[in-house]
Amino acid sequence: MQRNEIKFKLDNSNLIKFKNETKLFSVYPQRRVFSIYFDTIDYKDFIDSEEGTVPRKKIRLRYYNSFYENLNDDKKIKGSIELKKTLDFHREKKSIKIFDTLKNSITVCKNFLNQKRYPVCAITYQRNYYKSSSGIRVTVDKNIQYYKINRYHQLILNNYENENIIEMKIEDIDKNNSFETDFLSAYRVRFSKYCEAVRKIKIII
Repeated sequence: MQRNEIKFKLDNSNLIKFKNETKLFSVYPQRRVFSIYFDTIDYKDFIDSEEGTVPRKKIRLRYYNSFYENLNDDKKIKGSIELKKTLDFHREKKSIKIFDTLKNSITVCKNFLNQKRYPVCAITYQRNYYKSSSGIRVTVDKNIQYYKINRYHQLILNNYENENIIEMKIEDIDKNNSFETDFLSAYRVRFSKYCEAVRKIKIII
């Protein structure tokens, strides 16, 4: 899947204003997203993202409406392995459905790419799904929490996001028909939940 993403960071009051000014309709029930992010021993994916290097990639495990504080849990759960690639003018995402224990799925992710990767952090948030009258998909992520993973593969809540993240997902990369307004433009950001987690958890000093 090829697409462009435009992101905005809004506090709760501006989020209300955003919803009032845009004609969005809900297309899917709210879900809780639970993701585990992986990186190389020297944090190559984090550094590439921070420096804006292209092409770059990111790998994660993603689950919906599930949360596990112990990653050694032996219960099989439905999820997906997601590989995101950022190229010069667009992004690509590949998603592979899985049904296995967290422990086994983590092992698969560690060896999924040509350079070994390790679980670095976990992130949870509430996501709402909308669509504009012009067909743009919009997600609103709230209550973002960042978890550190200790050496026993247990999650420790370490930090959180005070604001909300809005994403416009533009499928037609040849036509930017976003509904970005002057109000929204002031809050446009370059934002990566994974990079924000690494900084806030202070994994790299």
